[in-house]
Amino acid sequence: MELVRYLIEPRRWTTLPGRWEGVFGRRAPLAVEIGFGNGEFLVQAARQHPDWDLLGFELSLTCIAKAASRLAREGLANVRLARVDGRFALRELFPDRSLTQVYVHFPCPWPKARHARRRLITPDFARTLAAVLEIGGGFELNTDAQWYAYQAREALEAEGRFLVRGPWALEGKGPGTRYERKWLGQGRKIFRVWAELRLPGSVERIAEGDMPHARVNVEVSREALLSLAGLKESWPGGAFMIKEVFLSPGGERALARAFSTDEGFEQHYLIALEKGWGGWLVKLDGAAVPFRTPAVKRSVAAVAAALEGKGP
Repeated sequence: MELVRYLIEPRRWTTLPGRWEGVFGRRAPLAVEIGFGNGEFLVQAARQHPDWDLLGFELSLTCIAKAASRLAREGLANVRLARVDGRFALRELFPDRSLTQVYVHFPCPWPKARHARRRLITPDFARTLAAVLEIGGGFELNTDAQWYAYQAREALEAEGRFLVRGPWALEGKGPGTRYERKWLGQGRKIFRVWAELRLPGSVERIAEGDMPHARVNVEVSREALLSLAGLKESWPGGAFMIKEVFLSPGGERALARAFSTDEGFEQHYLIALEKGWGGWLVKLDGAAVPFRTPAVKRSVAAVAAALEGKGP
């Protein structure tokens, strides 16, 4: 029940970026935490700022369930949770100048050079922040890795739109998360970087709310449907692949399991193929709707084109 109350599904929205007044039922300052763990900070922030609305993004379903339970126990109504990659969500779900604060606490620093692309605070992230924060809005990073804090500062300063302070070692209480308690218990220091937006920025968004579909006006055999497995395409910044195809007993329906990536944002989803009076309809299956990114749309169109080419 807690999940039902707090979890939102932006993948199913027909309009992007989001209309957050409709989600919360009011117009209020918006704040975001990326990677909220068990929700300790979200609960604290929601209590301290009842006049704010807060969004938390996390990939772990276990963490989402724990955070929802904490919020329910406190009776807090000004928080929503989503199982979405925070980098993608920050760029695609929020209009320009819509956020008051963005918080990141103890992200994995990915210290090895070959993993650098996985780090959260990058020039692309700084560009997104400059677009979605309101003028005077703030970004806060807390980390136990001092080198990572300095790297984050460099990325923010390079964007040229922020007043950046830090990193400095926290002497008093930090964000109050379990990782803070863990690192302090091991004798580590906690470092903070703070950035305030001074000049507005802009960012290119790639997701849309429209549901892609295509029609195939030729006869399609079972063999043609099964041969879709392995269909793939790649281009600078994106790719997709059809992993496997499942047929109904009568051969009039099929599901294609697909994978796509857009600028590193990965999605797994199903493409439904249904035979009707005028031919076949190719569309996204409603059981696991992805964000409608260029790679997702391209995969639907490519499946239809491949079937057209296999007709009699």
